[in-house]
Amino acid sequence: MHVPLNDVFKKLEGLGFEDIRHNYILDRENAAMVADEYGIEVEVVEESGDDLFPAPIKPDLLVERPPVVTIMGHVDHGKTTILDYLRKSSIVSQEFGGITQHIGAFSVTTPKSKKRITFLDTPGHAAFLKMRERGAIITDIVILVVAADDSVMPQTIEAIKHAKKSGVPMIVAVNKCDKPGVNVEKVLGDLSSHGVDIEDYGGETQTVQVSGKTGLNMDKLEEAVITLSELCDFKAEPKGIHAEGWIIESEVVKGMGNVATVLVRRGSLKNGDIIVAGKTFCKIRGMKDENNKMVKIAGPSTPVRIWGWKDLPDSGDQILQANSEQIAKKVIDYRITRSQEIQATRDIEDINVKRLEEIKEAERLEKIAELKKAGLDASTLEKAEQDKKTIKCNYIVRSDVFGSAEAIKESIDGLGNEEVESVVISHEAGPPTDSDIELAKTFGATIFCFNMKVPKPIAVRADKEKVKVKEHNIIYRLIEDVTDELSSHLKPRVEIKTLGEVDIKDVFVVTVKKQKVKIAGCKVTTGSIKSSSQVKVLRNGQEVYCGKLSSLKHVKDDITEATKGKDCGIAFEKWQDFEAGDKIQVYEEILHKRYL
Repeated sequence: MHVPLNDVFKKLEGLGFEDIRHNYILDRENAAMVADEYGIEVEVVEESGDDLFPAPIKPDLLVERPPVVTIMGHVDHGKTTILDYLRKSSIVSQEFGGITQHIGAFSVTTPKSKKRITFLDTPGHAAFLKMRERGAIITDIVILVVAADDSVMPQTIEAIKHAKKSGVPMIVAVNKCDKPGVNVEKVLGDLSSHGVDIEDYGGETQTVQVSGKTGLNMDKLEEAVITLSELCDFKAEPKGIHAEGWIIESEVVKGMGNVATVLVRRGSLKNGDIIVAGKTFCKIRGMKDENNKMVKIAGPSTPVRIWGWKDLPDSGDQILQANSEQIAKKVIDYRITRSQEIQATRDIEDINVKRLEEIKEAERLEKIAELKKAGLDASTLEKAEQDKKTIKCNYIVRSDVFGSAEAIKESIDGLGNEEVESVVISHEAGPPTDSDIELAKTFGATIFCFNMKVPKPIAVRADKEKVKVKEHNIIYRLIEDVTDELSSHLKPRVEIKTLGEVDIKDVFVVTVKKQKVKIAGCKVTTGSIKSSSQVKVLRNGQEVYCGKLSSLKHVKDDITEATKGKDCGIAFEKWQDFEAGDKIQVYEEILHKRYL
């Protein structure tokens, strides 16, 4: 643009950029915005691509479908026992001789109404976490299991919170009612005090006293599900639209290859159909139910094991039907390209963050040097180190009475761990003031206003100054609010998943743009390798490189993927010290959100 750097800095500042450094990298959208400020027109090319989307709902094709039910509750309250009983009753009603498969989901036919219910095995499954992130509600009804001899426990409260947040209707199964001396009335009272509108107390939530061990009232529990599902009127289109659903589990099965458990949500699947999930597709070679029986057509709310996948799909991926393999491949190519573009944007953000962290680290070391010069002792320096490592979430507590403010401070001050910690910097009786707004601005604090309204002038000023002010009237919900914020600052747990292994058989030198480049001649021994893969190179069991590919070819053609048994040529980003005999390990990092 031939513009002095300081002028560009001023433009960036005027556009609202906070991080203005000479080595800050602009992504293409921001670069185009800056160019526009100088009257330079930049064309940002966006590929519309080929992707699949769920079909619009067709009201005239909707028919009743079986409800999909998840069982939740505290550990040891009998969720597994209830599931096992339901599973066994389902098998008894089937023909003998079938081998039951654990597939993460199964269907039962109720003894009285003869209607079908689909149960999902584990609500904590990775698939459900992923679906929740995407805003999908796969569960129609939650059965909350509460042990009659234990009543409401921490995970019971969590389950209630999840059910309410997702808006899913609930049925309470009071389990272990075969035990002598249990107090069911206490359980109902405890549930009511935690916001469950129990039917016995004039609410809408059904309760059934059961025993997963003896089978007591299990038929009534199933009928309660059917009654609720009829009230909710769950429907889907079994035909006339392309099928869609979700991946519950996936695995490699000897003699079958890549197998995925799919829960069909709309439409129907049959052998020969083409379905896409994430960045892989399947031409359905066969489908089986949980009793290992072949299924010809799988309609809405039906769980089936499907094989014929090109690669293993991920749990939680949405499946969508395509008209042909050609379309499915185009969709996957587009998704891979989009994924690479998104990763490139993330890489730019990571570089900018890393550079900013380096500047802050240099400033921190400078401050520590100043502290040393001032003769401060080692404990002060240690505190400075700790302050750097621990994220502080600051709070100001205002309550109608001081006793409540004190109780809240005692409950939340110091919550957290070595990564994140809550700090109450002020707690007083009475409504928040202008001084509280100033204090909150200085420390980046959230103001909690307990058992009273925020004065309108304070609310207006807080909004203007971008200070968070939250009203609460139940202490445990305020504590949950703090815990949720602290959890949002926790670094995710990283899981390394191996996707494939590749042997380097030979090393070639080729000339590219008058420069000699080394290429590894390889054979894929397990899984697959993609042009976008993260890899480690091992020599005699020791890691000698960790990074990405700069090129993946078959003969002279660029390819996006090489699968087991295929030959390919590989070049690595900024690394050429590989040797014949080295082994390439293809992996992905799966980030799991952590909670306090």
